[in-house]
Amino acid sequence: MLAPAPVRIATADDGPAILDLLHLMHAEGGLLSLDVGAAQDMFDFAFKKKGGIIGVVGQAGKIEGAIGLLITRFWYTRENHLEEYFNFIHPDYRKSSHARTLIAFAKKCADEIKIPLVIGVMTNKRVVEKVRLYRRSLGNPAGAFFVYGGTWINERSPADDEFWQSPFPAHSDKRNGRARKEAV
Repeated sequence: MLAPAPVRIATADDGPAILDLLHLMHAEGGLLSLDVGAAQDMFDFAFKKKGGIIGVVGQAGKIEGAIGLLITRFWYTRENHLEEYFNFIHPDYRKSSHARTLIAFAKKCADEIKIPLVIGVMTNKRVVEKVRLYRRSLGNPAGAFFVYGGTWINERSPADDEFWQSPFPAHSDKRNGRARKEAV
C-alpha cells in the first residue's frame, strides 16, 4: 500500500487551484449560490494567518484535495473550537487516501492547539459512504444536520434516501465481510 500523501499548509499562491476545487465542490453539492468573493474572504483567514488554515495535498497549481479549518466558537461560549468548513477531493483522486489523510491533518491541528474539532458531512450526495469514512476516522457522530427549504444543486441519491428511512439504519461493514447493525 502506498504511503499517504503529505499534507502541506496552503499559501496565497495556492488560491487559484483551491478556487478551482471550490467550483467543482459547489457543482457537486452546493446548497446555495456560489459567491467567490465570500469564499476568498474565508481563504484569507488561512492565507493571512487570522485564525484559519487550509491543508492541501498536491503541488502548487495542481491541488488534489484540500480541507479548510477555522478557529471559531459557538454562540453560547467564549471557548474556541476548530471547525471544518470544507473537505474536498478532486474527482481524479477519489480512489486515494487523501480524505482520510486530510481528516487526520484536522485532528492533528486540533490536538496541537488543544481545542475540540467540529467536523461533519453536509451534502446530499453519497452521504452513506461519507458518514462511514468520518465514523472510521472520528467515531460516532454527535448529531445531525437538517436543511429545510434549501435547493441543492444536485439531487439526492436513492441509496441515501433508503439509508435514512430508519432512525437507526443497518449497514454492511464490507471491510470484514459481515453485516453489522449500528445506531448512527
